[in-house]
Amino acid sequence: MTNIVLLVRDRPRLTEQALRTLFQNTPKDQFTLTICDDGSWPETAEIIRRYANYENVEVVTFRKSVGIVGFLRNVGAATSERVFGRGEYLYHGDNDVAVFPGWLAQMTASLNLLHEEVKLVGGYRHPFHGLTGNLIEPRIPGSCRGIEPTDAVAGYSHLMRWSTWDAFGPYDQHAKGVCQSEDYSFCQRIINARGVGGSYEHPNPLLGYKVGYIHPPVIAVCGVTNTENKPAIGSDQIPRVPGLVYV
Repeated sequence: MTNIVLLVRDRPRLTEQALRTLFQNTPKDQFTLTICDDGSWPETAEIIRRYANYENVEVVTFRKSVGIVGFLRNVGAATSERVFGRGEYLYHGDNDVAVFPGWLAQMTASLNLLHEEVKLVGGYRHPFHGLTGNLIEPRIPGSCRGIEPTDAVAGYSHLMRWSTWDAFGPYDQHAKGVCQSEDYSFCQRIINARGVGGSYEHPNPLLGYKVGYIHPPVIAVCGVTNTENKPAIGSDQIPRVPGLVYV
């Protein structure tokens, strides 16, 4: 079982797509969903309400936008644990993604087989992050070829075990910006850890763990504009998948 936490702020077309693909492409007995609505306008709030009565869904609504992503993710994780209890995995995502069939099975399988080495996996490569060019094998059953290590799995979505959350969480509620975000700093704690338990006062990457992206991608990123309705940095590197909405 996976505890899924999804952050939502406006963008009704993307929110509807994120929720629709999630329920279409994920067996309902394999996840719980906690939606954190960061003060969305009525059109998006109405989309969320359609899912609020599902058996495996909990909604946390803020009347006004908080705008602190680390805080919202922490609230989502705490709420999910309180309402549903812990599954084996914890997944954080945003409302500008669409998931493909088999996405969760491939991500959990990769993390399960490589957990002693890889502590966190993302479903899509972030344009800002440097990759090693070397896949960590073995090949995962299905179509996944492995995981490619990177400096951080930030933005869009990522999966971990709850034990990783205990060792390195919660998210930094003050982190903000490219290469300074809450999930970037979280990954840096993992990479710089000095053994099980997550001590990072004396960082040594050689003794730390790895984070990486699953290949090929199992998630599409569809948010290509920023809050000012201008092209987001790196959006020109995002491939378009036929049939999906990009905003």
